[in-house]
Amino acid sequence: MKAAHLAHNPHTAYAYWHPRQDAVFVDSVSAWVPDRDTKVRACELYRRNSPPPGVGYDPHLYWSDGPDSPDYHLLRIDPWRVQILRGSDLSSRIWAAESPQNH
Repeated sequence: MKAAHLAHNPHTAYAYWHPRQDAVFVDSVSAWVPDRDTKVRACELYRRNSPPPGVGYDPHLYWSDGPDSPDYHLLRIDPWRVQILRGSDLSSRIWAAESPQNH
């Protein structure tokens, strides 16, 4: 689904929600990363620094050849606006790039 979307429009939105009503919303421009060196670096960073068991994972569990697996894809996300909403008091903080490109 994401590949079809990005083929026509690089603008993406991401959200995170926690049951305490804390949330993060990200407006960005996203693109697939084609170069192997960056894919290897990202895979190793995630493997070494993944969250505790039950939250993160070793990417090699899903892609046996790691970044060389044909179905391993890395998405670069360049945010231009990030909003953090705290559920306890509904306070909000917004970060925006100084001069968003093509937004």
